[in-house]
Amino acid sequence: MPTQRYSYTAITLHWLIALLLAFQIALGWALEGNNSPELFARYQLHKSVGITILLLSFARLAARLFTSRPPASDGPAWTRALASTVHWLFYLVMILGPITGWLLVSTARVQVPTLLYGIIPWPHLPVGRSWHEPAESIHGAMAWLAIGLFLLHIAGALRHQWLLGKPELQRMIPFARGKAAGAAIGALALVAAVFAGGNMIYPSKDRRVVKAETAAPAAPAPRAPAASPRPEAQAIATETNESEKAEPEDTGQPLADWTVASGGRLGFTAHWNGEAVDGAFGRWRAAIRFSPDQLAKSTIRVTVDLASADTGDGQRDDSLKGSDFFNISAHPNAVFTARDIRHRGGDRYEARGTLDLRGISKPATVRFTLRIDGDRARVAGTARIDRTAFGVGQGEWAATDAIAAGVDVDFSFSATRPAS
Repeated sequence: MPTQRYSYTAITLHWLIALLLAFQIALGWALEGNNSPELFARYQLHKSVGITILLLSFARLAARLFTSRPPASDGPAWTRALASTVHWLFYLVMILGPITGWLLVSTARVQVPTLLYGIIPWPHLPVGRSWHEPAESIHGAMAWLAIGLFLLHIAGALRHQWLLGKPELQRMIPFARGKAAGAAIGALALVAAVFAGGNMIYPSKDRRVVKAETAAPAAPAPRAPAASPRPEAQAIATETNESEKAEPEDTGQPLADWTVASGGRLGFTAHWNGEAVDGAFGRWRAAIRFSPDQLAKSTIRVTVDLASADTGDGQRDDSLKGSDFFNISAHPNAVFTARDIRHRGGDRYEARGTLDLRGISKPATVRFTLRIDGDRARVAGTARIDRTAFGVGQGEWAATDAIAAGVDVDFSFSATRPAS
């Protein structure tokens, strides 16, 4: 008798879901490994694949309920009951697994928006935080149940095909003919390859340069170039000789309020498992009153909007805003203030002051070069902060084995002053 095959719709949905499940399980395991710069991108991909499995599973369930399918294979009642149980448990995994993952995202402390494959926004479920722990337990259980069902399903299909001589594989594997040995080996190899891919995939990271947006001055005095501070958590004592300590002779040039031109940059680099993760702040403003001839009276104050941090990964950026890192709901800004500006020879300067970050104030030092041409100046500099001194990184992120304590800051901008 000719083999009765499943419909093309059922076959297509079966293999799409099977491959996505294999990929998803492996990707979930990869999320439990060491933290890495790709962690947030992996989570975003994990969410996207989960929602895809959920939607395809509803379609597969509808196809099973409302379209005809080949009759079940003959055999003892216990084998038929086991096969039916495995199939319905698969539907439970394919639907409850993604839904509990959705609940986890919706009830997380840090509310990270979900964009399916970085394009389509997906809403959170309107549920309370009390759903989080039960959803987490069920989500993990669904992963282990899926693995067990995979093994049972494959073992059952191979038993029917080769031990009992029933053409089970020809009913579901595309292009399978005869004993279907080649098609079966190819299908298993494809599942294994997808599983390996889910364990090794590293979503690409979008590196973007964020231009500084300088705000209009709030006070009557014009704002000055944002010495986009690269503050240090502790002032670094530097050995300088007497000639370096000497400041330029006061020629009487008046103090000037400088205005930062558009196009400046305030960036930072953290190190995650030894790999550099670059970012920048898109919004910062500064009030700088400065004259190289009157350093004792010069002042710098820079305010950074922490919510504008951009590392090229939306999920990671949203996590930075949360209570484990910047905690912007309580401390939206970081402020660097310096009133001790020193000339270090040539076009090199040093600004010593304080950095207020996350409600903690610590000494900070910024080193920069300054070149003035008429009424226009060009500034560039660097600094280093110790994130742990400010409590940036709580809980599992407080340790420095994954994310290094030192964070490098860099800045560059042009500024102008009123014509003299």
